[in-house]
Order: sequence, then C-alpha cells, then structure tokens
Amino acid sequence: MYEEASNSTLLMLLHTAVYPFLAALIVSIVAGKLLRASSYLGYLGGFIVGLSLIHSGLSFPPKQAIDYYSVTALIGIAAIFCLALIKSTALRLSTFFVLCGLSFYFLLNPVLKHSGTVISLSWAAGCAFITLIYLLVIQGKAQGSVELETSNESRISPLLLPIGLMISAGASAPVISIGGSLLIGQLLGALGAALFGYIIVNYFLNTNKSNSSIPALLIIGGLITQSHILADIPLSVMLMLTAGCFVTPLATALGNKLSSKQSIYIILAQIVISTIISGLSLWLVWPESSLY
Repeated sequence: MYEEASNSTLLMLLHTAVYPFLAALIVSIVAGKLLRASSYLGYLGGFIVGLSLIHSGLSFPPKQAIDYYSVTALIGIAAIFCLALIKSTALRLSTFFVLCGLSFYFLLNPVLKHSGTVISLSWAAGCAFITLIYLLVIQGKAQGSVELETSNESRISPLLLPIGLMISAGASAPVISIGGSLLIGQLLGALGAALFGYIIVNYFLNTNKSNSSIPALLIIGGLITQSHILADIPLSVMLMLTAGCFVTPLATALGNKLSSKQSIYIILAQIVISTIISGLSLWLVWPESSLY
C-alpha cells in the first residue's frame, strides 16, 4: 500500500513539475535560439504537456472547461500579435479586451451556462477587465522605460513579469489543491514549472519578447477563476490570489530603470506577499476534517 502511494506521489510530481519544466526548457531553446521564434512558446509548450498529462481526458475540439486551455494558449498568442500590430490605441485595447473576454468565456461558460448567458458574459467581461488593468500597468512601465544594452538590468528586469506570475502560480497551487480542486492546483503547478524553465532559458539567451507574459496571465487568471466557479474556492480567496499577480507589475511601474539589486528586491517582495496571501488563504480554505 505504501509503495503504491509512493509511486502515485512520484508520478504526480513528474506530471506537475518535472515534465512541464523539461518541455519548457526544450521548446524555449528551440523556439528562441534555433528558430528565432517567440520564446514564450516555451512555457506554453510546457504547460500544454502538463495539461495533457494531468488532465488525461484532454480533447480538441474542447468538450469540458479544462479542455479550453489549449484555446486560451492560442488566444494568448493572438493577443500578443494584436498588441504588436494594431497601431490605434483604442482599437488595440478594445481588441485585447474582446480576446481576453473570449478566453474567459470559453473557460467558464461550460459551468456558468446553467446560470444564464448574462451571468456567463458578466464573469467573462469582469475577468477581461482585470486583465486589461494588468496590461495598462505594464504598458505604462514600458512606455517610460529605456532599454539598457549592458549590465544585468537588460536580463533580469524584462523577466520580472513572468517571474511574478511563476511565484503567484506556485503560491496558489497548494491553496486550490487543498481547498477545492487537486486538478486545478496541479495545473497551476505545471504552469509555474513551465514558466521556471522559460525564465532560465531567457535569462541566459536573452530572448524575452515584449508582452510575452500575456498568455501566462490568461492561463493563471483562468485557473484562479475556475477554482471559484468549478471548485467552490471562496470569492475572497480568489480575489486575494488574483491580487498577488499584481505585485510585480505594480512594483516595476515605480521606476523606469531597475538595477539588478532593485529587481531582486521586487522578486523578494513578490515572494513575501505571495507567501502571506497563500498562508492566509490556506487558513480560510483548510477543511475541517482530516486530509487523510
């Protein structure tokens, strides 16, 4: 019995952390260095690998709410192209809002459709609005920044956003796993592991692209929102976990040029705040009965 439990734990670890991390490493290197393509495909590839291993019933075209993360990845890529190609600010932001709303609608509608179209669209629009606020924060930072060709700033500073999302995903995973859904918690872990692989490759190869964290933001936003809709995680906990994703972009918006030391302080602040949010959230969702 103990041997079976040990094997099950090892398999869960491999599916949640190891395989997504390795896949993200490989895809990031191939896409960013060899193919000269967008390196954010690395963490998307790692997450899709984790999704296919954790959610054994994954299908395309999607049939269940979890299946739509493959669509979310495609929408995230489309959102990056829209931000890069559309010149008009109003049209660019409007298109981005619609794409985000479409992503959240696909992820939530399979459950919310029983409550009516208005409720489903309202949730999608509300989540898209929060995502739009995140974009406005990071774009405000980008417009006021000046790229440095030398020093570690050019390596660490552009990676602060994916690092913040990685920490937020890792801190949210145990909360949602214990409080409502092991499946969604594992997917958050897979996303965090995939982002970690992507960050390592991009630190050394320096192939990070503008707005590369947008697909990850859509995925983590979808997982956190689904934890409330699908797994009955309290709304207050969902909002706290969502707020944790804003620590890094808000901190980076305070200065135009960030040194390596300042970047490390921001990462430490993200870790501390995410840990506090995770601890409080665990206290709120901890089941009254034994976990075993």
